[in-house]
Amino acid sequence: MRLLLFVCLFAGLAIPPARAQADLYILPPNPTYRRNLECATVPAPPFRRMPNSQGDSAICYAYAAADMISQRIGLAVSALDVATTFYFTDPSGLYTASDRLVREFVAGKPGLMDEIVAQRSRVDVSEEKNTLRRPYFDKLEGGEEDVAALLLNIKGVCLEQDLPSNDGYYLYTALLEKLRRKARATRNPGICLRSVGATAPKLNDPIADVFNDAWVRYVEERCHRIQSPAPLLPISYRAAVDQREVVERKRAGKGISRQDKAHMFGMIDYALDHRRNPTIGYSFYLLEARAPDDPDEFADHSSMVLARKKIGGVCHYLVQDNTGEFCTSLLPNIERRCSAGRIWLNERELNKTLYSVTYLR
Repeated sequence: MRLLLFVCLFAGLAIPPARAQADLYILPPNPTYRRNLECATVPAPPFRRMPNSQGDSAICYAYAAADMISQRIGLAVSALDVATTFYFTDPSGLYTASDRLVREFVAGKPGLMDEIVAQRSRVDVSEEKNTLRRPYFDKLEGGEEDVAALLLNIKGVCLEQDLPSNDGYYLYTALLEKLRRKARATRNPGICLRSVGATAPKLNDPIADVFNDAWVRYVEERCHRIQSPAPLLPISYRAAVDQREVVERKRAGKGISRQDKAHMFGMIDYALDHRRNPTIGYSFYLLEARAPDDPDEFADHSSMVLARKKIGGVCHYLVQDNTGEFCTSLLPNIERRCSAGRIWLNERELNKTLYSVTYLR
């Protein structure tokens, strides 16, 4: 999902960097989603560290997806690798994935390749220190959790310890600028580079391709990939593509229907009741006020839902807003329910802007 605010951080689950016990059970492909009307308590996983910062990047979906995957397989996964994989990996590799369940999953989605192109084509390119809007990896904004997770079945997952994602691109600032200078100095850069050639046309550019190819090669050198102990089979539902569509439909008197909202909350409850932590798409302005000088009317945000319980007789969901351990920038009524970047939001609050849910079978 697209994120136009530089405010997302990695959710710090208590998952060790080494291999842990994974839940190998695969949920059915087409369950019946029903609300948990009792709002039965689902406790959060134990936390042993504070959330890592995403810094000034705009790839919130990758951090939320990395957490969702980490919870699913018992391994702490690198969010930067999740983003790299989403933008540049050749999706045709899904047809020959080593896991039979992945191949069957893909075979049941005849429009998947077109959807991947569409998702990549919706990615924004930042103009900050990039007036020509070249699609350099660290200037790309947004993506989708389901495809990001699915593509990791091709090469395997990269652990956080191999490619640390703390504070976004901060650890790689010097490297990225060095790669950018080299790309600009490359003579006759208009060559087809296999590592990035299978992405959407919007993300191709002669100079950016050289930069992105070098970044991809760096990632592959750092990552000691591990085949996921369980196949990553995402189930996703989008009542709207993004927050812009939510607002525009509401203005036109055709907001997201009650049926769609009930379906999404049913998916959240189903995932939590089956030991999965889903990700959700909603507006960051639910948590923090829009600054007077902020040109972004729409603030797409992605977070993982960690837990559920009743507070004061009302059903609440524990959401990691991906802004790290600090809560001081949030709205006062939200800050009071925030601890270490994890916030208890009630159903009515989420209902205002919720537009997508994704979980792993």
